[in-house]
Amino acid sequence: MSIFSYQYHTLLTTYRMTNRENRLNILLIDDEIEACDNLRNILTTYVEPDINILGVAHDTKQAEILINETRPDAIFLDIEMPDENAFQFLKHIMPVNFEIIFATAYDNFAIKAFKLNAVDYILKPISIDELSDAVAKLKQKLSIKQLLRSNENDIEVLKQIANKERQHKIALRTFTHIEMVDFKDIYFIEANGSYCRFCFKKNGADEEATISNTIAEYEELFPSDIFFRIHKSYLVNCMHISKIRSDDTYEVITNGKYTLPVSRRRYASFIDFMKTNKYI
Repeated sequence: MSIFSYQYHTLLTTYRMTNRENRLNILLIDDEIEACDNLRNILTTYVEPDINILGVAHDTKQAEILINETRPDAIFLDIEMPDENAFQFLKHIMPVNFEIIFATAYDNFAIKAFKLNAVDYILKPISIDELSDAVAKLKQKLSIKQLLRSNENDIEVLKQIANKERQHKIALRTFTHIEMVDFKDIYFIEANGSYCRFCFKKNGADEEATISNTIAEYEELFPSDIFFRIHKSYLVNCMHISKIRSDDTYEVITNGKYTLPVSRRRYASFIDFMKTNKYI
């Protein structure tokens, strides 16, 4: 175990030992009564029996009242609701002092969700595994926030932990289904006008998906210590780069099979980035 991991393990264990009675206090916000009942059932039966569901709201007016009255640790939030959508709602109640997990049937709002630093983005119908993963991330994030408040001497370590422990997923629609893909499993993104082609790993196999967003949106969203814009048309995950060529042209080979161009004007900064982040 590294020194960094040991520090994190020690601090988090101390927090958990002194906060065993703390429960997750959450609100469920969805205009569909059945969806709320289903989410409550999965949470309490299969994921977190001791979770404290403070209340349920079926529109954003109810939600705002409940948030002010109960001060939840987190909310599970649908996106499309009758009076206003989730993003409009969050904008008018800003700043928020709770965590957000989106639970929605729509896969095309993931970028907006993660720009709000959402803990996770779960697609309906809700999977027990996906929900368990989201709750685990939520508990970890709340633990780190509590430690940041209570351990001033460890503030820098904990800030590093908070950055390193963020594990986000994005919803990608393939020709047959929707995939929730970890950022770390994405090889690269290729721009094609207002669309992007994703190449990524899923269950040990290479897959592709074409998504209707621009590459600039993904460059802003993805972790800046992992992804680098090597070309106007390519954003690459540097964790998967296996070779860099600088002969007549500049190229990288990622995942041992994909050859991508590196623009001449970006090459020097790309090499500096690779050295700074210890990829080479």
